[in-house]
Amino acid sequence: MKSNFLAWIYRQRFIKRWNRMDNSVQTDVDLHSHCLNVSVVAHLLAEIDNRRFGRSHNAERIALLGIYHECAEGVSGDLPSPIKYASPTITREIKQMEDEIERTCARSLPMFLQPVFDNYIIQKNVDADAKRIIKAADDIVAWFKCKEEVEKSGNIDFTDALINLEEKVNEHSSNLPCVQWFLDNFESGYTKTIDKLMQPG
Repeated sequence: MKSNFLAWIYRQRFIKRWNRMDNSVQTDVDLHSHCLNVSVVAHLLAEIDNRRFGRSHNAERIALLGIYHECAEGVSGDLPSPIKYASPTITREIKQMEDEIERTCARSLPMFLQPVFDNYIIQKNVDADAKRIIKAADDIVAWFKCKEEVEKSGNIDFTDALINLEEKVNEHSSNLPCVQWFLDNFESGYTKTIDKLMQPG
């Protein structure tokens, strides 16, 4: 079997996130970057939860889930949250479309790999604990992007999104102690300059 799977991943670089907004800061604007950032944050959250709060997540699996969590968007594109969650009917239809696209993506793999990747690509197969971590990471990464737009360039096009995402991140931190610990210890360092990164101590 000749597989098209890598095209599903490789095409993510063409998918522009925040594509209906006026981006001043060119970070986290393509799906490739977003998935990497979510993967890193989700891996950190899982390890923090394991080592500080006695949980037993498979942190490596969660990191991989972060990489593959938006496979459908490589074809469907990025839909802004206000559209995606405008009504229960719209949300249900979009989720069904994404599920079908994810299944098509998974079927692009050779048969012997499909049972493995079904558990990463098809979001309905992801367990609730891992989903909570991935969703928290997803919202944190989006929140960082909005903060950067508003704080670095005063971009008012991101003001409402920043407020909405701040509420979501606060909700995550109320429900997941690892999120609050992450914010307390990592938030202030995410935009450090090279000069500050290289300073001793």
